[in-house]
Amino acid sequence: MTAKFSLQTFTIRKYIKTPQAIAGAFERIKDTGLNAVELARINFTEAEIDAVAAASARFGIDIGSTQITYDYLDKNRDWVLEFHDRLGCAYTAVSVLPTAAVIGSKRDKLLRFAEALDRLGRYYRERGLNLCFHHHDFEFRRYGDQLGLDLLLQNTAPEHLGLVLDTYWTQRGGKTPHDMIADLQGRVKVVHLRDYRIRWKFFELLPIDCEVGAGNLDFNRIIDSCCAGGVHYMAIEQATATPFESVAMSVKHLRSLGFQHLF
Repeated sequence: MTAKFSLQTFTIRKYIKTPQAIAGAFERIKDTGLNAVELARINFTEAEIDAVAAASARFGIDIGSTQITYDYLDKNRDWVLEFHDRLGCAYTAVSVLPTAAVIGSKRDKLLRFAEALDRLGRYYRERGLNLCFHHHDFEFRRYGDQLGLDLLLQNTAPEHLGLVLDTYWTQRGGKTPHDMIADLQGRVKVVHLRDYRIRWKFFELLPIDCEVGAGNLDFNRIIDSCCAGGVHYMAIEQATATPFESVAMSVKHLRSLGFQHLF
């Protein structure tokens, strides 16, 4: 499968709060030039899934992947399998580490979570759905003598757990996104495309995410690494007050780099 650009719907979360709002949001996604989404920040009720399925068919937008909490994926297994089948979606991702594994960098709790991820990933894989894990910058801290992300990946089977790599969080965690994608070739299934820049806030410089092309990351190398590394979807994501305008800017920049064929 060729890597394909999509939109992480966290970016437009204010516009998909109800089933009635979803069709309008999908029409605006289509207007940006994108033809796929990673579905997140909805409640995953039957009414919402029906609305997504209808909007997906109407506007020709693929549901490439989803992002959901571990607890929801664990406790609603039959429904998760059912609605992914209805949406024609083969990938889902655990959205975040549990709080117990974040606070204090406790290695034993992280390892127990890795075991739970592996079991859940096996369950879903045997039923046709591929489980991934979406990282933040928490996982780039040391848990003893290793990085948290290394521990998670080393203690889960590649066939049971893929990775959703976020370019912004990777850079913020001290790693180079295109190198990580290359190093983890085959393990990275989805990449979140978020640029990274530094701004003044009061009396210190702080990192923020921004439109693709408005920051410091090398997206030529990132996209090339995605295509060479077997990544399935590259989801534009940003925390922004003007989401559709910002997404349009990111799309424009990616087209200017010569990646029109990936839309």
